[in-house]
Amino acid sequence: MNLVIDIGNTNIKWGVFRNNKMIEYDSTNAFSVEYFENILSKYSMLKAVCVSNTAENVNYINECCLKLNINYVAIKDFSKLPVEIQYKTKDTLGSDRIALAVGAATKYSGTKLIIDLGTCITYDIVVDNLYVGGQISPGLKMRLGALHLHTQQLPDINFQETSLFIGTTTTESMLIGVYDSFVFEIQNVIEKYKSRYPNIRVVITGGDMKMIKNKIKNINFFDPYLLMEGLNYIIACNEDN
Repeated sequence: MNLVIDIGNTNIKWGVFRNNKMIEYDSTNAFSVEYFENILSKYSMLKAVCVSNTAENVNYINECCLKLNINYVAIKDFSKLPVEIQYKTKDTLGSDRIALAVGAATKYSGTKLIIDLGTCITYDIVVDNLYVGGQISPGLKMRLGALHLHTQQLPDINFQETSLFIGTTTTESMLIGVYDSFVFEIQNVIEKYKSRYPNIRVVITGGDMKMIKNKIKNINFFDPYLLMEGLNYIIACNEDN
């Protein structure tokens, strides 16, 4: 039984796998030592923990695992990944992007474009079992927040989906502008990579995934748990070694 944890910029998500099947999944914005210990007490048969961390200092996870003789699997051990990382600055490559690459390489054949729609949008190219690289841009909330942060008069508003064509208020104009830039960017990035890799398969994941359903063509898979499955595959790969 394995525990995987995705510590992102907005929420922390975790899942428990038994025989490579996720049996529980949850998310929180208040992860702590006590919260983690509650998970461990609920699942006393845990053998391994793997963490993707892009935001917080969570050294206590490794410390708790050592005390309980639970195997803590480090993602940055590139020699024990089922994908070859071609990134020039490997140490700067986010563990979330690594886990997504592993998940996609294990689940899908051929060349893949993985688009993770979270606080940031990450685009990653995996050719068979080779991680090539990609790009990063601001997510929906970050775009909207930047308009307020870097201007004197634009309001601080929460994102909400809109079907309006033309904004007749400042709030409407901001929402339409941010949403259109989000959708048009994704469409154009897909076309960009299709021009180099004609048979590329597009995999969408992340918290804002629902925002583009039925909006963009050429998407092959919507896979909400790809990162969690990638972390579990990393555990399996380390067990084999």
